[in-house]
Amino acid sequence: MDRLDVRTAAAGRWRSILTTLGLDERTLSGKHCACPMCGGRDRFRFDDRDGRGTYFCSGCGAGDGVRLAMGITGLSFKDAAREIERLAGVVQPVTGKPDRSDEDKLAALRRVFRESKPIRRGDEAYAYLAGRGLKLYDLPENIRVHSALRHQDGETVGTYPAMLATVTAPDGRAVSLHRTYIQEARKAPVTSPKKLMQGLALSGAAIRLTAVSRVLGIAEGIETALAAAELFEVPVWSCISTAGIESFEPPAGVREVIVFADHDENFAGQKSAFAAAHRLKLKGFEVEVVVPEIIGDWLDVLRLRATEKSEGNHS
Repeated sequence: MDRLDVRTAAAGRWRSILTTLGLDERTLSGKHCACPMCGGRDRFRFDDRDGRGTYFCSGCGAGDGVRLAMGITGLSFKDAAREIERLAGVVQPVTGKPDRSDEDKLAALRRVFRESKPIRRGDEAYAYLAGRGLKLYDLPENIRVHSALRHQDGETVGTYPAMLATVTAPDGRAVSLHRTYIQEARKAPVTSPKKLMQGLALSGAAIRLTAVSRVLGIAEGIETALAAAELFEVPVWSCISTAGIESFEPPAGVREVIVFADHDENFAGQKSAFAAAHRLKLKGFEVEVVVPEIIGDWLDVLRLRATEKSEGNHS
């Protein structure tokens, strides 16, 4: 990916991308504030000119969203570009629209949630998860199905069933909804089948697939978290992305965290897992990182073991 590609993919989406990467939403208010990179007081201002994520700091100088993302994460351009491209597929553009109030965002989240139902055997979301090779027992009430949810990719608008998942902050507040658009037990045939609704700041948040427990696992995607829970018989939550893994804050009651990392060829999953483990260990948590032996995630491991078991039964 070159510099033009990543900037084109992220155009108009920088506010959502940067908050997902852990930047405090107040830093993006357009007012002078402390710089998230150098720490200088009242020297930074985010102006997002032409949807490019631009900013100016009297200490660091001027830059755009890519440079800011690199500065707050410590990632190289190449690694930051990969993460930005991935996040650009799950956040909504905000260029050209007036800023929405938090209450307006929450009202939209509540409306979509009310229109949905808990997942039950036979519905679209159940078929999708079962088709991914997961054994479905007691899914929490915050993982739901919407029978017909609007989806927009640029100028293209369609309606699809969707699996919804509540994204919850460390203090227990619902801050967003994650949507997986589906069709005939598969991801819908759209450019971005997984998206987050606009909501409150996501730093530290997760999709809670179980109640809070003393020992808690975290993984990136929902299906990966469900697979890890099935394989290791521990509660596992989804943090949505590598940025979510790195920013995750365990709620009160958690004492031990197991990070179920993705095994990525570019080491992005492993990097975020060990960065999170280091940060949480310094905070006093017991932490363990578990990485699949194969390239892929824990859902890939689950499906591989199921295939091997099936072949063994037929041999």
